[in-house]
Amino acid sequence: MQRLLIRYCLLIVYCCSQPIVAQDILYSSVSPEFPDGLHAKYLRYIAEKMDMQLDLFPMPFARRVLALQNGKIDIMVGMQRENSSNDDIIYIFPSYEKLRHTLFVLKSNNTRLTNFEDLTKLKIGVTIHAKYYRYFQERGDLSFIAVSSLRQKIELLLKGRTDTFIHYQESTLPLLRELKLLDKVVPASFQPTESKDYYVTISEKSRLQPYKIRLQKVIENGVLNNDFGKIRQAHYQKNN
Repeated sequence: MQRLLIRYCLLIVYCCSQPIVAQDILYSSVSPEFPDGLHAKYLRYIAEKMDMQLDLFPMPFARRVLALQNGKIDIMVGMQRENSSNDDIIYIFPSYEKLRHTLFVLKSNNTRLTNFEDLTKLKIGVTIHAKYYRYFQERGDLSFIAVSSLRQKIELLLKGRTDTFIHYQESTLPLLRELKLLDKVVPASFQPTESKDYYVTISEKSRLQPYKIRLQKVIENGVLNNDFGKIRQAHYQKNN
């Protein structure tokens, strides 16, 4: 009996000396403008499939990328793959969706943007660090004004500090409706036709690095079952 008591006490001492393992938490971030938007829903889906709890920190896009690179967050969605020196960014294949950006203008100035060459005479509102179309990046005669949010893009357009801005139509139209600006800000007559692939990403410093294969399987199954498409469709049906 005494021997059993000693063993029990030793077991308690051992357990108390071990670090407490916290519940698996997936740290990520979304735009402050859309804290419960589509990206948040994608991340909740991924966290559920990874059997993890999701903790979101709203941040502008540029800060999200930096936080991912520094290991402050574990995962990001909405990233385009680029041929750059960002070797610390890990893209999870396949891409989970393919999207096309839309150019918006003031309705009163709609005739100013009818072809690509018109863009060379205009100031274009873009998101800081966002990647758009290949020929946007390659042209040296385009004038970009980079901001942190969609609201800022709209405000600059209304104030005449830009002539057009580029953003996703699906998220822009609901915000224009909320701001009662659907009769003032409209899609331009000219629109690019190129679509872009968007990826789930982690970094070399992400706590998900050891689970990369498992994460990739989650994304593969989500694409195969059209889960991301279903989430997207349900989101915009609810918000339109």
